[in-house]
Amino acid sequence: MFDNENTEIPIEIKKQIAENQQLYHRVFDTEDGKAVLKDLAKRSCDKRTTYPGTDELGLWGINEGRRSLYNYIINLLEKDLAGILESLTKE
Repeated sequence: MFDNENTEIPIEIKKQIAENQQLYHRVFDTEDGKAVLKDLAKRSCDKRTTYPGTDELGLWGINEGRRSLYNYIINLLEKDLAGILESLTKE
């Protein structure tokens, strides 16, 4: 949707991203949250391909969906929250 670097992301969407990121940090910055992330990593093929190398494309789609969701969570947790919040206060 906003893949082009020249596309300006609306302030409302930036605020929602920052709010979601704060929420994810609160949830996953606990010992239980870290344990859940570790379990999700194992279940989601986090660092390896999900392509089965056979005709099992349905399974591939399921695995890729798991991997995509896990990577979404990790991406939110790794973003520079302070930088995002600072940029929102400038706008």
